[in-house]
Amino acid sequence: MKNIFKFLMILSLFTGILSSCDDKTDLPYIDNPTYKGDFTDGFTGWVTFSEVGAQIWTIDPTYGNPNPNMGDYPANPCAKMSGYSGGNNANVDWLISPAQDLSGFSSASISFDNAYKFDGPPIEVYVSRNYSGSGDPNASGVNWTKVEGAILSPGNYTYASSGLLDISGFTGSGNQAVYIAFKYTSTTSASSTWEIDNLKVYGKN
Repeated sequence: MKNIFKFLMILSLFTGILSSCDDKTDLPYIDNPTYKGDFTDGFTGWVTFSEVGAQIWTIDPTYGNPNPNMGDYPANPCAKMSGYSGGNNANVDWLISPAQDLSGFSSASISFDNAYKFDGPPIEVYVSRNYSGSGDPNASGVNWTKVEGAILSPGNYTYASSGLLDISGFTGSGNQAVYIAFKYTSTTSASSTWEIDNLKVYGKN
């Protein structure tokens, strides 16, 4: 009888914990993201633009960050960029997401997985509300806001989650087409390799 009572107490406590977590709608990882970009369809919907240099963003079919919930297991593709080809090369290359409609939200955030190896400038993240959705991200009238605070990989192709990055300034009416961009830079003396996977966009009403 005591064992049954103890079991019921534990079950009640566990159920309460689950309920309290489920009720916390301000914890985005419990809710479904409004967008998941895991590159299982390659660059479908994405824009790749080479501003400087011959090297370009590619799809690596093998070395993405495994995540069964994203639907990319076991293939694990990711977006990959390296400025190294027979030596270090100067490059500036953009990887731009499909348009995100944040007009119905009062706050929003993004997260992504990233890994790198070799010396070179870090990957940068930007958001724009007036990019056309194709072509040159530096075209006249296009403005990009740099997103600060991302947690980046410690190197040696070790994946890290960026953490939640706030982009609430791009929510509300007038922001139906918002774009998230990853900007890669390399030089003639330092050309790291970066891998990007599992971009997630979260919105809250």
